[in-house]
Amino acid sequence: MGLPGVLRPGAGLPDGGLPDRKQTEVRRMLAGPHPLVPPDLAARATARGRRLLAHRRLRRRIGWLLALLALAALAWTAANQPWLPPPTRTTPPLEGW
Repeated sequence: MGLPGVLRPGAGLPDGGLPDRKQTEVRRMLAGPHPLVPPDLAARATARGRRLLAHRRLRRRIGWLLALLALAALAWTAANQPWLPPPTRTTPPLEGW
């Protein structure tokens, strides 16, 4: 007597032992009636693959564009320093001259 859930040596093999449930189910599926494949299945799969690839390329290009725009905005803010007040147009009067 073995442990529950543990296969015995030789179980499911054609030379004896109990038939394996999974093997029996696979054999039944392979021997049974096969479902009909739509005639345009390959064309639909190809079109879907092209569409998915085009969307992936578009997302990648948009991501690079957004990264480039963010980098340009960062460079602009570093160069212009918009957080500082603008320089005065006239110099303050000199005292003591």
